[in-house]
Amino acid sequence: MRGERRVWETFVRNPEQLKEGVPIPLFLVDLTPGIRKYGLHHAVVVIDRRPDAFPEGETLWVRTVVGVRLSSPYAMQIVRKLPSELPGVGYQDALEALRVAGNG
Repeated sequence: MRGERRVWETFVRNPEQLKEGVPIPLFLVDLTPGIRKYGLHHAVVVIDRRPDAFPEGETLWVRTVVGVRLSSPYAMQIVRKLPSELPGVGYQDALEALRVAGNG
């Protein structure tokens, strides 16, 4: 698997919240085959529609909250990883907790 780009997936409420070229916090699901497949991570990332935007980057597929996958992936560079546990009330403000952690 060395030399291949890792593949990730995220879910967003609205695709317009994906701003290219600026750091944004996202939930990431690892889709790379292997023992860590489907592992959940929190990270601040920079994305771009051009597949070759980040030579050392990774691939990000995006789904809407109802699971519809967008037609093409983004190139992605992980800026920094966030803690696996974020403060907040479960199932109520997870996206807000991720936003706060990403800006901290």
